[in-house]
Amino acid sequence: MKADLPLQQLQRLDAVADLDKLHAAVFDAHDLDVSVLRLDRLFPELSGNKFFKLKYNLQQVVERGYKTVISFGGAYSNHLHALGFACQHLGVQLVAVVRGERATTLSPTLNDIEMMGGRLHFVSRECYRRRDELPFQSDLLSQYPGACLIPEGGSNALALRGSREIVDHIRHHLADRFDTVLVACGTGATAAGITAGLSANQRLMAVSVLKSAFGLAADIQRLLDDAGMEAKADWQVLHDYARSGYGKCDKPLAQFIDQLKRDTGLETEPVYTGKLLMALFSMAEEGVFKHGERIVVVHTGGMQGLRGMQERMQKLLKS
Repeated sequence: MKADLPLQQLQRLDAVADLDKLHAAVFDAHDLDVSVLRLDRLFPELSGNKFFKLKYNLQQVVERGYKTVISFGGAYSNHLHALGFACQHLGVQLVAVVRGERATTLSPTLNDIEMMGGRLHFVSRECYRRRDELPFQSDLLSQYPGACLIPEGGSNALALRGSREIVDHIRHHLADRFDTVLVACGTGATAAGITAGLSANQRLMAVSVLKSAFGLAADIQRLLDDAGMEAKADWQVLHDYARSGYGKCDKPLAQFIDQLKRDTGLETEPVYTGKLLMALFSMAEEGVFKHGERIVVVHTGGMQGLRGMQERMQKLLKS
């Protein structure tokens, strides 16, 4: 029996993400060919790109016989939610290290994790800032002996190996008949992996969802170096579209998300994909893309996180 057989059960090996055309007057005006890679449909329970980031991390967990996985995130973390689902499926205990104190009422995300058998380990925000420091990690591992530690967002060399495969899903539909890939960027691992999979005549535009996160480009390069991967394609991180900051939604963003769904049927959320698509439309209007450019937008899923923001968005729409 292959060591990665349990992981294969999480996704049919022949499954390929859909690629949908996205039509809008502003695209027609600039002769832009825009498609959306629907990773959100490929495996919704693993939040689209999270499957690719976790795939080889989880394979390592299975191969090495770990029974406990420790990882990090906030109250609405797509990463922890996806990891909770995968660990439940694989019969592995998840210890979710969560930023902040335990609230009287858990977020839908954290409630799901507990329902899936995950253990919530709350730490102060000050402690959470030390999550990448060896002494903090060693203390955690001493509390959970024999556990495997996966970084926040699953962002490591194994995540890049999986994320690079996202380009294979694009090429399944288009071969190399595309010019630019757009993806939302938080930790940088998905962007780094996609960049490593692109050809020299293509480019990646990573839209930062973090306000003033000017170290993201360095993080992407570090991830590429750590994974021993070379980026042949041009790539850049865009910092002008994070709106009011990570995990926040202002009225223009709420209105855009609502109107996009009405006009195209494409559903997004305000943390990642809503900002990404709003950036795409803004750049098209600003004439950033060349005439006739062929663009692929990666829908990275994460729609479970919308549950915690719907009430806020509805208030913004009514205000």
